[in-house]
Amino acid sequence: MSFTRKCWFYLICLFAGLCTGAVGGYFQFFLHKADHLRMLLTTWAHSVSFWEGFGAVLAVCVACAVIGRFLVRFAPTAGGSGIQYVEAAWREEVEPARFKILLVKFFGGILTLGSGMALGREGPTVQMGASIGATIARILKFSKEELRFLTIASAGTGLGVAFSSPLGGAMFTFEEVTKDIRMNLVIPTLICVFAGCTVSMTILGMQPDYNVINRTFIIPGVKESVAFILFGIFIGVMGPLYNKMVLILLNTNAYFKKVIPEVKAGIIGIVVALLVYFAPGLAGGGDQLGTEMLNYTFPIATVLVIGLIRWFFAPLCYATGVPGGLFSPLLLMGGILGHVFAWTLNLIGFDLNPMAFCAVGMSAFFASTICAPITGVLLILEMTACWDLTLPMLIGSALAFFTAQALKSQPIYTALRLRIPEVKQMQQQGVDVLQPPAIPRTDAPEIEQRTTI
Repeated sequence: MSFTRKCWFYLICLFAGLCTGAVGGYFQFFLHKADHLRMLLTTWAHSVSFWEGFGAVLAVCVACAVIGRFLVRFAPTAGGSGIQYVEAAWREEVEPARFKILLVKFFGGILTLGSGMALGREGPTVQMGASIGATIARILKFSKEELRFLTIASAGTGLGVAFSSPLGGAMFTFEEVTKDIRMNLVIPTLICVFAGCTVSMTILGMQPDYNVINRTFIIPGVKESVAFILFGIFIGVMGPLYNKMVLILLNTNAYFKKVIPEVKAGIIGIVVALLVYFAPGLAGGGDQLGTEMLNYTFPIATVLVIGLIRWFFAPLCYATGVPGGLFSPLLLMGGILGHVFAWTLNLIGFDLNPMAFCAVGMSAFFASTICAPITGVLLILEMTACWDLTLPMLIGSALAFFTAQALKSQPIYTALRLRIPEVKQMQQQGVDVLQPPAIPRTDAPEIEQRTTI
């Protein structure tokens, strides 16, 4: 690739990042508005008779679930998180995202997440970013290699935009999607992430996603270090169990294939309505609840009830196939497990800070479910600004990742990718779809500067 061509490509990366930041930023902006409207609806519902109030909540939640699932008919790969399709496109197992996916994810995501489903905003934002990058590359008639690079750089930008985490978004591209680091991939990704996060932070503000009041934590001593080591192993066991729950409910949904998808989504919409009316704090992606758990100590009975509900509720919502991701719910689950673990050890005299274990639990649970420990650490550090917890997060995430690997647990997005029909067919034909993806070769001089993850 000539120097002039590189400059042109990097300029387009900047433009793609700007577009991804604008789309992702306004996606979150409207999600915040939808959350506010949902809380207003709940408040109003409790001010009138039960049947009138609950009936209104039920109608809204079921309608949003049904319409969100119906929109997926226009772009089937827009269902669920979509990150597995981004990974499959990088591996050339499916075609890169089309523009219609952006429309389905944007409007479908606002409906489903805004109505109170326990889904994350990162999946839609990542896939919308991939759609933007691929669409721009197609319009400009880029080569196949350039299209792949721009698509993946924009997808990583989507994650950075979703969580106001530029480093986490960039590392996600390398550690999870491509599992490879090369300068001719690093530079476009960093340019794209810089532009995207600059725009989204202009729209949403510069504050971390989790507003942690007290970000000062003591340096862990011997007792605390032992606790974090044990905690990492514990989370390494719980992560694979959570993945199995997601897959079991997906299989259960697939078993009832004769039932119209919109009907199944509507049934889950009833469950959502019950939570929105009776326990509104437990509905939604979990960002607000996660923030509260990072700031306050809850009674253990309350934590256990919340954990039990969210353990089933989030995978149940995901199994419907409506637009929505997994990250936000699983981060909350990691925080809940942190509170439970700290409380348990405090019973035998450890005197641990539950809020510290909540933050470490978020990064460690990410490492055990998605098997991307560096990304998890960077994400939570940027989302909480709790830099004092860097060392505990590192050891907790490393041990959680190692334990999950020792248990031979597949990363959740690998397991989801293997469910894609095209990938299934390749597997049946004897193709090893678990091999690390190939980086397209170009004539760029940076090609040898490579680190395989």
